[in-house]
Amino acid sequence: MKQVAVTGGKISVVEVPPPLPGPGMALVQTAFSLISSGTESAFVSSGGAAGLAVKKALDPVMREKFKNRLATTGIRNTWELVRDKLFDSQAPGYGCSGIILEKAVDLPHFRPGDRVACAGVGYACHAEQNVIPAQLMTPIPEGVDLEDAAFVSLGAIACQGVRRINPSFGEVFIVSGLGLVGQLTLQVLKAAGCRVIASDPVPFRRDLAATLGADVIATPEELADLAFEHSAGYGVDGALICAATKDSGVVNEALRACRQKGRVIVVGAVGMNLERESLYLKELDFGLSCSYGPGRYQPPYEEEGLDYPLGHVRWTQGRNMSAFFQMIRSGQVQVKPLVQLRRPIDEAAEAYAAIQTDKEIIAALLEYPPSDKPADSPPWKRIYTLNSVAAKKDETVVSVLGAGSFASGVLLPALSRLPGCRLHSLACASGLHAQKRAKRFKAAAYSTDYKELLQDPTVDAVFIATRHHLHKAMALDAIAAGKHVFVEKPLALTTADCEEICEAAEKQGVLLSVGFNRRFAPLSLEAKKLFESTLGPEQLLYRCNAGALPGDHWALDPVQGGGRILGEAVHFFDYACWLFQDSPALIQAECLRPQQDNQPIDSLSVMIRFSQGSLATILYTGNGNSFLDKEYMEIHGHGKSVVIKDFKQLTPYGLGGKEIRKRRVDKGHSALLAHFIGAVQGRESLSVSGEDGLRATRIAETALQQAGISQKDRS
Repeated sequence: MKQVAVTGGKISVVEVPPPLPGPGMALVQTAFSLISSGTESAFVSSGGAAGLAVKKALDPVMREKFKNRLATTGIRNTWELVRDKLFDSQAPGYGCSGIILEKAVDLPHFRPGDRVACAGVGYACHAEQNVIPAQLMTPIPEGVDLEDAAFVSLGAIACQGVRRINPSFGEVFIVSGLGLVGQLTLQVLKAAGCRVIASDPVPFRRDLAATLGADVIATPEELADLAFEHSAGYGVDGALICAATKDSGVVNEALRACRQKGRVIVVGAVGMNLERESLYLKELDFGLSCSYGPGRYQPPYEEEGLDYPLGHVRWTQGRNMSAFFQMIRSGQVQVKPLVQLRRPIDEAAEAYAAIQTDKEIIAALLEYPPSDKPADSPPWKRIYTLNSVAAKKDETVVSVLGAGSFASGVLLPALSRLPGCRLHSLACASGLHAQKRAKRFKAAAYSTDYKELLQDPTVDAVFIATRHHLHKAMALDAIAAGKHVFVEKPLALTTADCEEICEAAEKQGVLLSVGFNRRFAPLSLEAKKLFESTLGPEQLLYRCNAGALPGDHWALDPVQGGGRILGEAVHFFDYACWLFQDSPALIQAECLRPQQDNQPIDSLSVMIRFSQGSLATILYTGNGNSFLDKEYMEIHGHGKSVVIKDFKQLTPYGLGGKEIRKRRVDKGHSALLAHFIGAVQGRESLSVSGEDGLRATRIAETALQQAGISQKDRS
């Protein structure tokens, strides 16, 4: 299929595999998608991902993370990662309309053939086909055509802005900023029985507003005088700020134009250096409107399909989308006059160029050809081949499932440099990202459907590096296909799931390994070697300063990530088991409760007594300072000690060895991958098994129970 991509601020149309609908989603054949003159043109003109990267480079914390990455992976890998971020391809678009082609079984209210409008960045993209969650999709009623329905996102934004200002029949409002959202907002206000003073510095936009029902049009300079003139000298009842500017003047002008106890709602992105005098003396109500309405940016609502009860939340984003269509159908809102340009998907670059340079274009529609695939035909081909170079006789052919930050920054670079290993294919949900990663790492093929890759008989082993909740299903599918399986930690999110995976691998007779790379770190191996002449270590102190994650990070989600103890601390539980070559006999744990209820519990102290008497203390904290090294270990036994700092420095005490300092951090990723490939080829005996993954997850579950942490507390 064809999709618009933004790479370093440049627009292109690329051919990528169609996406695969997951649970609660539908595959939609796009008919029209909307390019707005505001959000999207600003994204492109600012350089897209490159512009964002420049902003992050000015952040001192981000610079420190860059230095740590440099120490960890070296100059070459760090540069490749930075280059990948700078010129990563983004999928623009957030509003489209089309026809449902396929749907998940858990979408009873939608059927193939239904006309729907779709919203949301990352979902309603400029692409021939998109996968859309149920809550970001709304049926298009009779009387509304597909072209008009492409305005659904901006219409919902306008509806939510008007709801936030709570208008009454006969009131007078300013709408400042007459881009697409402003033009729609003034029409929604008129439908509510209000009078509208519309203001914008661009003459074309003011004239357009006049044709769409604005009672008064004004330049920014005229706004204050006209506001008092048309409100009997009292000032307007309120103002909706739909402009996009860093200047705060547009907001402050609206504050001055309001009456006593008036209301001001900011819908657009504007400067917020507010003048206190107007707010204070008039006791103005000031607020912001969040996008499409309640539910926006909430994964349980948007991605998991958990709607808010109508009796408690009357107007969700989905209900705003539906209400907007009712106004189009009744003729209260017109969108056709807003469209100045229509182009086929192949001419997307020209459409973006026009909307950036021509001030009299505020909206462009991209048009897409209808699907010519019969309803009873086989599924779409979702594997795209880049090259057909055959593997050498002694090479292990592998496929990688997942192309996120870990896979792109660590796993794929290591595999690409591994002798005796050939990257055959990779899969991820986004065809755009799959294509870019496949080309970068010279894979033979890429896909949005990992199950299709598993059908290839030439693939020997599969590496799974997706979000944690997908590990179980992918591992079981790969095992059933007869592939050897390497799962990046954790093996799964419950001991029951881990057991099921281990049993399946044993029954099928394939190798199953987990990404516990710290065992293979050179300094870990050196520490263990230093204790060989003694009776072995007896105590371990392992501190992981994991750092805080944003509250909406997927790793904190109890469904997708399982929380940080199940998701990452399993590394350190496994390390202790490996160091002592023993299993736990007793596990005790305490957690640090956050001061605010909505913060995740990710700081835990765990004490493990092993069956032969050794002790391990694992301190995992998300509460430390980001400038402190992430990992620190002390190993003690029989009057001897070893200290390891962030896998870069080892200092022995009483063991006769010398201090070791490495130029960069090496946590053993490459060595572990080489070991797994060696085991697949029969040259080595696998030393990290699925049973190790099961044991680490069991320790994590026990620690969470001991600390009194419920699943709800982990998120």
